[in-house]
Amino acid sequence: MRIRFYFFLLAIIIISVFALLMWLTFSTHPVIFYVAEGMLVLVLIYLILFYQKVLRPIDTLAGGMELLRDQDMSTTLALSGQKETDEIVKTFNALITRLRNEHLRISEQNTFLNLLIEASPMGVVLCDLSGNIRSMNPAAQQMLSPTLSEAMQTLPQGESITLRLSNSQIYCLSHLSFLDRGYQHPFFLIESLTSEVMKAEKAAYEKVIRMIAHEVNNNVAGIVSTLDLVGEELQGNSSLDALDASRERTLKMAEFVTRFANVVKVPDPQLALCDLSEEVEACRSFLEGLCQAQNIRFTLQLTDEATPVHLDTTLFQQALVNIVKNAVESIGTGGEIKIETHPKSLIVTDNGRGISPEVAPHLFTPFYSTKPQGQGLGLLLIRDILTKHACTFTLLTDPVDSRTRFTIVFP
Repeated sequence: MRIRFYFFLLAIIIISVFALLMWLTFSTHPVIFYVAEGMLVLVLIYLILFYQKVLRPIDTLAGGMELLRDQDMSTTLALSGQKETDEIVKTFNALITRLRNEHLRISEQNTFLNLLIEASPMGVVLCDLSGNIRSMNPAAQQMLSPTLSEAMQTLPQGESITLRLSNSQIYCLSHLSFLDRGYQHPFFLIESLTSEVMKAEKAAYEKVIRMIAHEVNNNVAGIVSTLDLVGEELQGNSSLDALDASRERTLKMAEFVTRFANVVKVPDPQLALCDLSEEVEACRSFLEGLCQAQNIRFTLQLTDEATPVHLDTTLFQQALVNIVKNAVESIGTGGEIKIETHPKSLIVTDNGRGISPEVAPHLFTPFYSTKPQGQGLGLLLIRDILTKHACTFTLLTDPVDSRTRFTIVFP
């Protein structure tokens, strides 16, 4: 553009000089006038040819450079009429076409990749070169928790770990990277393994429990019948007390195994629209009885707002009783248990001995218990019931007030 400006400025100056010369010599020197007029025509022809042969190709190439600088991939250059220049123009146009097609392909791939990441059930967390979180997809926003955030800070690049959280969720966390512009950009993948692991666990313990229950119950029935017959023969004998004790222990063993068998028989819920506060209120007297037996203060804080949720009332009440029973056992005597209802959520709070960070990830593991005589069935039953209701739930001890809260959020 600047070359074209200087060329036209020079042409105007030359034409002006010749015009002035012709005006001065028109009346006094007619010969000089005609010579000047001829020279002016020749200069004009030369300038036109010079522009066509030299300046126009340069101007065309300069325009191409501006297109590249502005990243304009939609415009191509016109041929200048110069063979050498036109070869460059053709090469430039071919390059622009390839760049445009490549740009379009990469743009379409990036659009597809962004849509795929947004819709992916796996959590994707992108970080900057310093390791700080830059962005994440919706799945990662739902999965991310303080435990996962802490693990992300300590997990070496290229490694993966499996985490079981206190809300029974199980995740596989992977620390990976991708190359962009010569730099390794770190990112994290969070994959939920909860449903797969829970199905595998349930299939395993169902098979074991059914086998044990079948064998034990078959033997117990025969043993109890035999003991009853022997007891009839030993009426009035001092050995009868020992026989009764053996019979009682045998029946307790059968009851013990039956409790395991009942865990795997949780039916699918028959959901109906209910008021959450009303269902909690219906359990008040029974829950108060559990607490009064241990001198524990029991309070209900029911919201005044409507709390419609879809529940199987029998299963829900069974889960609620087990939650309160666990809280009673955690307190021992002389504590406090409070149940709060909110729209779409319920919170059971107690001031028992609390849950340590080491224990929290194992709470909903099958048959895990911190109690000396515990069987690890209560939380397992609660987990299965709440999962069948599509609820999300957490069981944590708040480090600020040292109170343990079982929070249930309904869909």
